[in-house]
Amino acid sequence: MRRVMHFPFVLILACSACAVSHAQAPATSGDAGATAGLSSLPVWDDGLCEMSYYRTRDQIYGKPRTYTRVHLVNRQWMDTKTGVKADKGSANAVPAFKLNIAEEIPTENYNYRYLTTVFLKRPDLSPLKMVTSSQEWCGTTFKHARWDGNGISIKSFSYFGDEGDKDWALGGDDVVPYEALFLIARDVAAAGESRTVDVLPSMRSAHEVAPQIKKAQLVLRDVQGVALSAGKFSARRVDVSWDGPPAGFLVEAEPPYRLLRFHVGPMRGELEHVERRAYWDRGAKSSFYKQGNAP
Repeated sequence: MRRVMHFPFVLILACSACAVSHAQAPATSGDAGATAGLSSLPVWDDGLCEMSYYRTRDQIYGKPRTYTRVHLVNRQWMDTKTGVKADKGSANAVPAFKLNIAEEIPTENYNYRYLTTVFLKRPDLSPLKMVTSSQEWCGTTFKHARWDGNGISIKSFSYFGDEGDKDWALGGDDVVPYEALFLIARDVAAAGESRTVDVLPSMRSAHEVAPQIKKAQLVLRDVQGVALSAGKFSARRVDVSWDGPPAGFLVEAEPPYRLLRFHVGPMRGELEHVERRAYWDRGAKSSFYKQGNAP
């Protein structure tokens, strides 16, 4: 049975959430070129997906809304030419992380939905592709970004009459999508050092977003003990210092460096449950929700 949480957040970690051992140390992965940090953890080679459920609060239509936000992370192979999933060993295939962020937010008359997918090369978390869409009963907005070695191409399709369809071409293959910071912050904690990145603004919006590149420092703070109802945890805070909405992450200080809390502008999220599961297998049931009742 799912536990009901009320703000302020309290972290709930069931025994099933601890299936990935805290004692697991980084090791060389099966992917050539993987560096020390998040990418090198052997847990990513188990063929499953890390599914993290966050009790989240955000502003939609001018009101705070509470809902479950799901982060899905797994390793797959990507074709750098076509930008789609590939088989290992095929031409142009590189190992990549896929981060899916799924959100379904109740409002007065209908649910507001976001789905964001970020593809990052596994060895160094450099960007490959990002797509995000919003759906609500007034319409759908979709954005697509590709990193092809010659810069970034971005396409935006908005249903708003004064926005419509637009294309942008930007330089900078090392510029990361904002949504990638949810993984990069974990890598900062794993590597144990702060990092400076060039970042695009968050594309998660029902509106067009102009892609203005900004510099952001991911500042790693000291390890701190976090006393929660489920016990005491060691965590590292990663603050984002930049000319944008206030943001920060609280990351587990031990492998697999799971994201415990985050805040991005008005949004606040706290980990409620973690499981490793082949969600694409209809017979692989969740330990968080009943089949047919996914958040």
